[in-house]
Amino acid sequence: RREGDNFTIKQAHDYPARNEAVNRLLRELLDVELQKEVGRGTPLQEALEIEPRTDSTTEIALINSAQQEMVRVRLGKAFDEGNGRYVQRIDQEDAPIYLTTESAFLSTTVDSFLKKELVDHSQMLVTRIAGPNFLIAKPEAGSLELEGVPAGKREKSAETGKLKSILSRLSFEKPHLADDEEVAEVVFEWILEIDLEDQSGYQLALGTGEERNFLRIHGKHDVQQVAIARDTPEEELKDKADTLARVTEIDEFNAFHDSWTYEISSFTADKLKLRKSDLIEDDD
Repeated sequence: RREGDNFTIKQAHDYPARNEAVNRLLRELLDVELQKEVGRGTPLQEALEIEPRTDSTTEIALINSAQQEMVRVRLGKAFDEGNGRYVQRIDQEDAPIYLTTESAFLSTTVDSFLKKELVDHSQMLVTRIAGPNFLIAKPEAGSLELEGVPAGKREKSAETGKLKSILSRLSFEKPHLADDEEVAEVVFEWILEIDLEDQSGYQLALGTGEERNFLRIHGKHDVQQVAIARDTPEEELKDKADTLARVTEIDEFNAFHDSWTYEISSFTADKLKLRKSDLIEDDD
């Protein structure tokens, strides 16, 4: 369903869809070319798995803002002796069935449309990562380093690297409303607090249940106020405007994401489960 310039997915509690995925579906539909008419009627519909529908059937309806159906297309089984697929306009009475010139397998699963990326920040922008029993910080001149490494030990870069880049394309597998019965009893523990160089950051909370892993994410900023004087230089004004824009962005981020709990992969969850003992190794 269109919401302004974007789309949401009804079956996912109206969670945002990726516009590019919607555009791809429309392009795929527009690219369907017809090779020939093969006939019409109920017996042929049944033989070609157009009506009644089967697991091979795909139906797509395009509906305008006035809730008027513009077109409804149903794709049946694939052609046994080539690359085509059978297709029919269901919105037209006794419409002919056609064979397409090529296979027309459209992406129509909920999973293929979900806007799964939560944030995407380069590790170059990260200045501090505070975990349950560790701190990774960036000195004034240098790169992120694990603090408090005992004598005879060294930072295990392969593991700390997973934490340093955790905000890079951080994504989920399935969204749940925070008050859904399925996740309402999950207990969350704030695992990571990550600071960025623009005085903003994120808090990540991990919860587990029934061999599944869940994430809650909350944005933060340290900006209390932005003072602007009459003689403030133009470049400084731009920096302050960027700061205010980022504060607004974080507030909007929280207004949306605080209502959601995200099911995440074990790969992502394993990063959040890292402790200081996992981040150090013997200094050979």
